[in-house]
Amino acid sequence: MTGGDNGTPAAAWSSVLRRQTASAALGQAWREGLARHRAAPAPVLLRLLDVAPGKRVPAYLTWRKLPEEVVSAWLAHPEWRVRFALAGRGLLSPEERAQLFQDPDPKHRLVLLVWAVDDQLALTEATFTQLANDPDPRVRAEAALHRHLPTRHLVALATDPDPQVRRCAVPRAWTHLEPSGQAALLADPDPGVRADAVIGHHRSTPLSAAAFAGLPDDRHRERAAEGCELDRELAETLVRGAETALRGATALNAGLDADLVALLGQDPDPQVRLRISVRPDLTEAERSRIAVELAPNVRYSPVEWVRDLADDAEAMRRCATSSHVLLRRDAACARNLPDDVVDLLAHDEDWVVRLLLAEHCDQAPAELLLEMVRTWEGYSAARLVEHPNFPREHTLSYADDPHPRMRELALLDPEAPADLVERLSRDPDNGVRWRALRDERLSSASVIRLLDDPDHGIRNAAAADSRLPAHVLAGLLYDTATAAAAAANPVLPESVMHHLLDRTPPTAPA
Repeated sequence: MTGGDNGTPAAAWSSVLRRQTASAALGQAWREGLARHRAAPAPVLLRLLDVAPGKRVPAYLTWRKLPEEVVSAWLAHPEWRVRFALAGRGLLSPEERAQLFQDPDPKHRLVLLVWAVDDQLALTEATFTQLANDPDPRVRAEAALHRHLPTRHLVALATDPDPQVRRCAVPRAWTHLEPSGQAALLADPDPGVRADAVIGHHRSTPLSAAAFAGLPDDRHRERAAEGCELDRELAETLVRGAETALRGATALNAGLDADLVALLGQDPDPQVRLRISVRPDLTEAERSRIAVELAPNVRYSPVEWVRDLADDAEAMRRCATSSHVLLRRDAACARNLPDDVVDLLAHDEDWVVRLLLAEHCDQAPAELLLEMVRTWEGYSAARLVEHPNFPREHTLSYADDPHPRMRELALLDPEAPADLVERLSRDPDNGVRWRALRDERLSSASVIRLLDDPDHGIRNAAAADSRLPAHVLAGLLYDTATAAAAAANPVLPESVMHHLLDRTPPTAPA
């Protein structure tokens, strides 16, 4: 740790303002820190949009709240590489995002749209209209994949002159098309479009083995096995066939006859049996007869029909009493549950069920939350203490608990004395020391001491702490190890922020 002028704060900041040189590494660290500075005014943030060739806007600007004038200037920035950083900014309004799509370069519009489709970002009606009529077929094809594209545009894109666009539009547009439009697609010159049309047509008309064999590739055949109405001959062929992928796809087919469902329940492949075992049309007796193998450290995909019925109390009650652990796990992810269902899941034999209930359910009981804080080492453990039902009274009794996570809880108690906060700031566990650093009862002397903590994260948190004296903070600004965190410190004056940016203009060499 480096010190500076030991006088008044004004003297400390004067010492910083007198320094006229800085390395490129310091300049980059200051920019990153100022991007995280919650109180940085608009004039400072605007300067962060000026970046040297080959450099990018500090990433943190993409995720934080910004003044409107900063967002407006960013949207209007003349350089694409700067504007592109806004593509992933979920905080943009649809109207603001519309400005980005005015870019004259179709490659830029495509990149922006791919991001919007992947994250299902909201767009204005005018933007959807613009993209659905874009002169570049790649943009129109991507627009067809947006979940919220208005139906009228989807229908129009299903008849687009470009086959790539039609292939993207037909699967979702099919049910909205007139019979004449469907007939035209069944005779489309492009084999991929015809295959999509065949699959759409046979969602309500039995698909024969001959028509199935005419599908062009495995991807279309698996989609047909899962989503089409299968005639009995084809269904038996798929269920008894040698291709595991097709048996697995058929296991998801909602219209499969009960005897074929039972046959797949005895399939030699464990993934096929797993898919069958979570079907909504099974009775509990049928479900319990299927041998299911779940790996202890594998994260399984959600059972969609359970998630879809999260607001149905009776459905959640059935899932909570199911012998199938995946149904119980997905029921535990519901935000609101009846008291009896909460009680069942809170005492479930499966630890993951109990964890998911603690993570997701507003009614998760206090004793369960406490259990998970003690036993769970994952990223969500820190959030569990913020749950409204978490027991905050009498946590002082955990101050000497052998488990570090429990010692942290002692700091939640409003009755915790200052000397306990000081003691825990010297705890051998990083997490306990970090929690003590966040406690407003910790002295500034201890914050200064934690600048030399062996843990990098704690050192940075201490450097960004507003309790640091100005002369200490001034020194930290010129240490590359702490410069970014110090530049994010909320007590940094605006004049100093501008000075730091003046010392490393955006055109400075790397």
